[in-house]
Amino acid sequence: MLSLMFVLLWVGVVCLCYRQLHQTGTLSVGVMEESYRDTLDCTEEDITDKVVFLEKRVTELEKDTAANGEQHSRLKQENLQLVHRANALEEQLKEQELRADQTLLEEIKKQRELLSKMEREKSIEIENLQARLQQLDDENSELRSCVPCLKANIERLE
Repeated sequence: MLSLMFVLLWVGVVCLCYRQLHQTGTLSVGVMEESYRDTLDCTEEDITDKVVFLEKRVTELEKDTAANGEQHSRLKQENLQLVHRANALEEQLKEQELRADQTLLEEIKKQRELLSKMEREKSIEIENLQARLQQLDDENSELRSCVPCLKANIERLE
């Protein structure tokens, strides 16, 4: 890990020097050699400070990565639970819709049976009333036919 930090530090210094030289437009071999010598002239204390800083930064990044990993795992687990819950609710909804459809069909069947029964009863009642009407018409006809005889009897008796 320490060697990786040195490499990163060296790359950072080289990139910084290159950037500075590129910005000033004085990128030449001599300047690069001088920059390299300046970098080597850095005190061991500066390098140690930079390494300590990089170690702290790497530790912070590892902690952040671990925290993000834990949060990602937790969110993934929550998402999985929510997906299962949503699937269960969808199943319940389908079952309730199916039961509602069955109940509706049963109710329609009952209403049709009830309507059919009422129509049969109405038909029987109409037939009975028509038979009674016919009977009363026949009686009425008989009684009307008797009226002239009865009038003649009344006149004779008077």
